[in-house]
Amino acid sequence: MDASTHHFLGLKIRENEIIAAVTNMRGDIVADSIAPLDERTPEAVVGLVRAQHLAASAERVITGVGIGIGGAVHERRAVISAGFLDWSDVPLADLIEAATGAPTLVENDVVALCEYEDWFGAASKDDRFAVITLGIGTGFGLVVNGQPIVSEDYGIGLVGHWPMDPSGPFCQQGHRGCAAALLNSDAIARYATEALGADTSFDDAVELAAQHHPAALRIVQDAARGLGVLIAAVCNLTLPQRIIIAGEGVRLAEVGWQTLLQSVRDHRAPQAHTPPIDLSSGDNLEWARGAAVLAIQAFALGRFAPV
Repeated sequence: MDASTHHFLGLKIRENEIIAAVTNMRGDIVADSIAPLDERTPEAVVGLVRAQHLAASAERVITGVGIGIGGAVHERRAVISAGFLDWSDVPLADLIEAATGAPTLVENDVVALCEYEDWFGAASKDDRFAVITLGIGTGFGLVVNGQPIVSEDYGIGLVGHWPMDPSGPFCQQGHRGCAAALLNSDAIARYATEALGADTSFDDAVELAAQHHPAALRIVQDAARGLGVLIAAVCNLTLPQRIIIAGEGVRLAEVGWQTLLQSVRDHRAPQAHTPPIDLSSGDNLEWARGAAVLAIQAFALGRFAPV
């Protein structure tokens, strides 16, 4: 089948915007847009999604819609909880289908990203791989034989409190040296602001580290060392054939690469084989493309129910 015969709309809902990507059957992005999210109510989100769907439909027939969201999702239909939106029990797929008339699926954004990597991305030839995402939060996904490993607890931020440094800083829940305390972009921005005595964003802190600014470099190296602890644990517990680091914070891994690799080695048996570790582009459109793959899969496998 010609990949351009069908098109799909993928949307990533963030705390202040909705990123949209129109893809073909191979997951290639052919159009994209960003809509500012001023209100976080379900009604406001549905209104923006409807507008993005109308805009996309004016250029191409949209076969289906996929939505990625940072939260817990039930059966790719309802958002059970999404703390950054203050949502609970929102039947988002039903609401979007009613507003657009298009078959719609909703999934945790990391799971959606895993589905893209499994079908079209770096792990398309692997039977078992893991994805670690960096950004406002730390995410983790494991795929075995084409199936993301999920449960009713998936999407509530469990890996965010994986212990990394027993002498590290505390997170907001009082855990010392966990992923949230070491890796989250707001935490790194806060440490850099304190160390430099001026407002410093996550991106600024990482760029200063790349330029070997002593204080910023120390913060990023501490984070990279902690990320190495997490990667070592993933390798030891799940034996993946590949690890993919993704998300808008991926440059942290790039700048702290050597420290990260040494930390992985330090926390594994000397004879252990470390699988390939791939860094994604860090482009936010990756999330939207992953969401589109949810719809591509459902269409290709004949799982879309009539709306």
